[in-house]
Amino acid sequence: MNFKVSTLLSISFLFLLSCNNKKETENNKPNLTKTAAAQNDSIQPEEGTRKESINLFTIIPKDSSDVAFVSLSDIYPVNDEKDTLALPNIEKIGKYNAVYFTFDKIHRKRFLTKTNISETDSVFIIDYAKNKHVSFAVKNLKTAAMLDGYSSPEDWPYQQYDFMIGFEISKKHLNGFSEYYRDALVYVGKENPFSKEPLKAIAWKKIAQKDYPSKAIKIQDRTLLKGKVAGNTYSYKTESYQYFSQDYLDSNKTIYGRRLLVVDSKTKDIIIEKLYTQSEGTSPAPLNYEEGDDAINQWTGKLFKNKPQVIFGFEYMSFGCPGISIINKSNEEIYLQCDNRH
Repeated sequence: MNFKVSTLLSISFLFLLSCNNKKETENNKPNLTKTAAAQNDSIQPEEGTRKESINLFTIIPKDSSDVAFVSLSDIYPVNDEKDTLALPNIEKIGKYNAVYFTFDKIHRKRFLTKTNISETDSVFIIDYAKNKHVSFAVKNLKTAAMLDGYSSPEDWPYQQYDFMIGFEISKKHLNGFSEYYRDALVYVGKENPFSKEPLKAIAWKKIAQKDYPSKAIKIQDRTLLKGKVAGNTYSYKTESYQYFSQDYLDSNKTIYGRRLLVVDSKTKDIIIEKLYTQSEGTSPAPLNYEEGDDAINQWTGKLFKNKPQVIFGFEYMSFGCPGISIINKSNEEIYLQCDNRH
């Protein structure tokens, strides 16, 4: 997943193959004159709602310094009021010193208590692209506050909400991680939830539309595809699953959305389906290698020790945070606590 903080709300949907697909088979190329509604088999009821079961965070570099920062503000929000228990007196710290500062014992204890973090817990960090793992005891890390990316000394006096609050990590311990730590995930707790198995970057192969599985569309999603036409279709296969991706184009032949199906390689059951579309705050991420050898967005594999395999990386998000889809019938989606304030 290239989790850019342009970031993955996924909408599930189902659709019908019309008899016109026979013409596509004969021509051996996609027929872009068909609308998505014309390709649906039938209407099926909604699946279960998504849920989150683990708090995952992101890590960012702090300027050109030797410090990286893990924000936990999504689970420790502060408001604009003078809550001195959340943050110390910012005016006393000063305009420039308050851009980034570490906590004293009183405010550190308040932070840990409110986030249910213990000094005996650990911060576990994984770079899934590099398959690198590091961990740090909470008791050995500094707690800090940093102005968010939308604030600067020009905004003095600062408001409480202007700050991200979390842990300071020395960059020297993150050698070999992806640039800007864009492929890193962070968990804070007593046990490491991450599997040691490396994830796989999905290597898509273009296939004929006739080879894309048929599955019905949900009523609430039919309007999303109104006037859209089917584009290229892709597949990728592992020992456990086969993945299918279908483009949908708008009137300008621009990719409006992508539909993902994940099929059990043995039973041929469709385990999950997702639809990723253009919206005010989202856009479909390019498929792997579409923008060069280093442009890898979609990943799959065993990310967690005690959960099924996952898949992610289909959407850029301006608002909100990206998600990780669990590959099973629960329809579980784990959204990162990425502190996106856009």
